[in-house]
Amino acid sequence: MNQELKASKIEELGKVWTPETNWRVPTVRGEATFVFPAFGPNVYNEVVKQVLANKQRLPTGEQNAFMLDEAYNSADKEVKGSQRTEFVRKNIIYNGWLWVPNVNVWTPRNISNPGMYTVFDENGEGLAVERSVAELENRLSGGSTEKGVRFSKDRKVAFSPLGLIKKGYHDKGTLAQDGAYIANYGAEGSEKLDAVAKAFSFRPYSWIVENTTDKPIQTLSALDRLGDVVGSGLDAVFNAVGGRVGYVLPVSGSK
Repeated sequence: MNQELKASKIEELGKVWTPETNWRVPTVRGEATFVFPAFGPNVYNEVVKQVLANKQRLPTGEQNAFMLDEAYNSADKEVKGSQRTEFVRKNIIYNGWLWVPNVNVWTPRNISNPGMYTVFDENGEGLAVERSVAELENRLSGGSTEKGVRFSKDRKVAFSPLGLIKKGYHDKGTLAQDGAYIANYGAEGSEKLDAVAKAFSFRPYSWIVENTTDKPIQTLSALDRLGDVVGSGLDAVFNAVGGRVGYVLPVSGSK
């Protein structure tokens, strides 16, 4: 009996992510356990989906800030000289892009109190979900204020007035006073990024949104380095749209 032969086909099997190393980083809100290997490089939506699909958690901006400070400034020589922290410094920050799972909602500039809301994107929804100012204000109700930036009780939403946010170059040592850094990384986390910025030869730089429309604009956050072969500085991106490829270093355990 003759049977028609099917065409030859090669199917690539997806690589299974397997945790290799735990890195315990002390933070102001307790220890965070980062797990290697990092996810990426890929666009934002794909990286965060991979993290959650592998039953790991997305790190907060504050946790990322403390992690980077350890990578650049740890007093422990074994930590500072390890291949893992070198990967963070060289592959992710120097030659890549660190996705920070925050969504920034920029209000129109012409309202009475313009500014930027920051939402911890713990479920990896990115820019697919529209977040209203009314919803965010409701979540901020009953929270606290630190250095002029408002935080919700659970610290998953923050609001910085536009007057506290500076675009472009910053003097070293001033990031802890900037509203975009405080909202994304916390008061203590922004101090850690000040310490990270001092490890670079150039001044740190911020990319922000100047919203001249009549509707809120949503963007994402990331960190990398800005510079050339002569030198570089810490580069803070608050206006990303998710299309560039980057990494996420996950935190151990599903929520």
